[in-house]
Amino acid sequence: MGGVERGFHISFEGIDGSGKTTLSTNLYLKFKEKGYPCFYTVEPTFMRVGSLIRLHASRIKNVPQYYMALLFAADRVEHYERVIKKKLEKGYHVISDRYVHSSIAYQGGLLNDIEWVRTINNRVPLPDLAIYLDISPDKALSRKKASGLFDDVTLLAKIREAYLSLVEKGEIVMVNAEKPFEDVFREVIEIIKSRLHIDL
Repeated sequence: MGGVERGFHISFEGIDGSGKTTLSTNLYLKFKEKGYPCFYTVEPTFMRVGSLIRLHASRIKNVPQYYMALLFAADRVEHYERVIKKKLEKGYHVISDRYVHSSIAYQGGLLNDIEWVRTINNRVPLPDLAIYLDISPDKALSRKKASGLFDDVTLLAKIREAYLSLVEKGEIVMVNAEKPFEDVFREVIEIIKSRLHIDL
């Protein structure tokens, strides 16, 4: 008997308010409906380092971006080693609401040092497919319910530029997230079907 076939890792990226959580949870339900073993996860996590990041996001302002980049990288290593890797090996498809490209775009973009952020994250593998939901900063802020660390249009524009550079390099696949949800979801399904050959 052969071993279990490894699952695929799909991550959703974008600035806050782009619709990542709605889309990734709906995709998770679609996978379940089709009978695929599937696991949904989010970053920052609720593990040790992830909880510290969430504390900073809710209570502590003006934290240096290089410090946050190191925290996110540490949280991601724990997340990958303790959760994602094991699920993939057991044949689960893992759907991540944010993963390594979030650090590259957010901290890398704001620090103007994407390569350093790549380096501190190079111990975890990239996802099989990263889908970037593109939206203008103004529209994203109008959608957001809660305030956070990144509520400045200028900052969000810089982060968006970093994401768009990753699209140009072919690292992530862009979807226009300003369209109606049904259209965005349909396009995401088509991308997954064509790139990963999953029957959805």
